[in-house]
Amino acid sequence: MSKHDETRLLLKIATLYYQEGLKQAQIAKTLRLSQSQVSRSITRCLKEGIVKINVVQPPNVFIALESHIQKTFGVSNVIVVDVEDNPSDTQVKRAIGSSGAHYLDTTLRDGDLIGISSWSDTIRSMISYLTPSKTKTDGVIQLLGGVGHNGSIQATILTQNMADILSCPAYMLPAQSIEQSVEEKDKLLATMGVSEVVSMFNKVNLAIVGIGMLEPSNLLRNSGNYFDETTLKELATRNAVGDMCLHYYNQQGEPVLENENNPVIGMTLEQLHACKHVVALAGGLDKVEAIKGALRGGYIDVLITDRVTAEAIAQ
Repeated sequence: MSKHDETRLLLKIATLYYQEGLKQAQIAKTLRLSQSQVSRSITRCLKEGIVKINVVQPPNVFIALESHIQKTFGVSNVIVVDVEDNPSDTQVKRAIGSSGAHYLDTTLRDGDLIGISSWSDTIRSMISYLTPSKTKTDGVIQLLGGVGHNGSIQATILTQNMADILSCPAYMLPAQSIEQSVEEKDKLLATMGVSEVVSMFNKVNLAIVGIGMLEPSNLLRNSGNYFDETTLKELATRNAVGDMCLHYYNQQGEPVLENENNPVIGMTLEQLHACKHVVALAGGLDKVEAIKGALRGGYIDVLITDRVTAEAIAQ
């Protein structure tokens, strides 16, 4: 076969496959070729430039930005949601929450044991967007103590709501996030109700967490689950920039409180690091350094954030 005839056949196959939408078996039958010949020809068309695939990116999708953050911090996946240039906190949380719900809807697997951190408006938003799933998850477990003043925002209710939507068991952590002392924490950890749930942390294979700043959010302050001002000042002197499950870390993601001096009842940074799949929902320019610290610490597998925050992280 001459080079011209060969090129003509390749072009014919490419036209039938890409422009007319025929299946490889149909092309093989039409041109009296084997299906393997058709498959090899399609591969050659791509290699030799006869076919060039152009992925058209809509204006509100940010693949290049996501890839840049993934490569910079070594994270598996980054999802950047579109927001206006000066979004309100509510707009950011709703956008991230909606995207987080979609991520769960498409990635949940049978047998998943889901952990969620508490006292997060963004996670509350995500749960509000969740839809019932046919996936048979093993349960939803509360990763951080959730007793607070305002019952409508307690982590126990968030955990139960999510479990109800997914039709699976809910495992509650009947304790405050922060106890009065390490001794009080140890006493609670020795009780059956708390110890049973905490012992399940290492079995969680999908953790959904928020990222906090050194300054407690209004949600935390209203709940009473935050460190006192003296401790917050001490954390600041240790260069804390953010927290996950109320465990604080510095710019490099290193813990600033040793476990033996930490009165928090919740999944530790070490356990988050070991968890198979950690999805962090966080956005807002005031959280950029906190998010960077969590990324550098290697705690996150998937980051879902807003465009404005992502652009600041990428700088």
